[in-house]
Amino acid sequence: IDFDGRYRTVNPAYCEIYGYAERDMLGSSFTMVFAPTQRAAILARHQEFLLHGGTLNDELRVLRRDDTALQVVIESLKIPGDDARGLRLVYVLDVTERRRMEDSLRTAADTYRTLFETVPQGIIYFDLDGQITTANPAALRILGLDFDQLVGKGSQAALWQFIHPDGTPFRPEELPNAIAHRTGEPACGIVMGFEAGKRGSAWIEASAVPLFKAGKLDQVYSCFEDITERMKLSRALEQKATTDFLTGTANRATMIGRLTAEWQRLRRHPETRCAVLLLDLDFFKQVNDTWGHAAGDAVLKHVSAQFIAASRTGDLVGRIGGEEFLLVLPDTGLESALRLAERLCECVAKRPTTFEGHAIAVTLSAGASVIRSDDANIDAVLGRADQ
Repeated sequence: IDFDGRYRTVNPAYCEIYGYAERDMLGSSFTMVFAPTQRAAILARHQEFLLHGGTLNDELRVLRRDDTALQVVIESLKIPGDDARGLRLVYVLDVTERRRMEDSLRTAADTYRTLFETVPQGIIYFDLDGQITTANPAALRILGLDFDQLVGKGSQAALWQFIHPDGTPFRPEELPNAIAHRTGEPACGIVMGFEAGKRGSAWIEASAVPLFKAGKLDQVYSCFEDITERMKLSRALEQKATTDFLTGTANRATMIGRLTAEWQRLRRHPETRCAVLLLDLDFFKQVNDTWGHAAGDAVLKHVSAQFIAASRTGDLVGRIGGEEFLLVLPDTGLESALRLAERLCECVAKRPTTFEGHAIAVTLSAGASVIRSDDANIDAVLGRADQ
């Protein structure tokens, strides 16, 4: 390009970039490939370069013959010409597609970063050693931890102990990320409980997905949702369906279900034992008639608390009628059941219920029985205890 900005020579690649024939460019101003509003400033920079030297390398937006915009990188050299001012030799590289791809990747990365930082679900990445490499803000909030407490730790760290819904602890190989790592397949919908710092007990539903690079497992990411409120509601509904509303003991349906399960267990394993106690408050109608139903409710709650206090972890206490209770005692023989019945009768008689300043004394009748291998059904067991 000469000092006045006219093309002296152009190669075929240059013509192809801009969509012009060589004859259309030779002798024309090189500013023809710029928007009209830019041309004067572009020419001035060109002439400044030829007069004073320096560098003129840049990335510019230019126009093809069909007005399509291009992004080009230019490098310039001053070379001898037909006057003292010389000529400018320009190398041009079309980087339009590259920039479009870079912009697309940048947009995708920005979108991913926004999602990673703003989604309500927790996201954690694990390396092949099972160590956490990064976590999003939701993960920190749900787990009740700081970033530095989490990154670099394994999911088996002492920061928490995950438990199943039934309260049993997760073994290391049962964790979602461990399953995905071991099998190369996603592990989905795993419910996990843990202690979340100041938040207290919390529950998550977690999934883990293996990520591959060039056909090889590269890392595992786990995403999880806080389902604490859902679990609380579910357990409240379950408790409502299985618990006597007044005493907090199991209701009749739950007791019959447990007794049926024990009867079926003994039929499969005749060497096992299970006893039942049927407990009935004596002349309970007199309590209601004398003191009112509120006093009767207080008595029922008072004696049921004594039944619970006297039972073992594996026993089940339930209210199956107005003033009638049932205890299911696994791995218990008849003699042990009778001794417990005697203790309960004595305890109830000695500990009256205090209601509005009055001591309301009641007594208890109890019947004991054990499940027999020849019992046709649970009614036979209950019938003996009732008798």
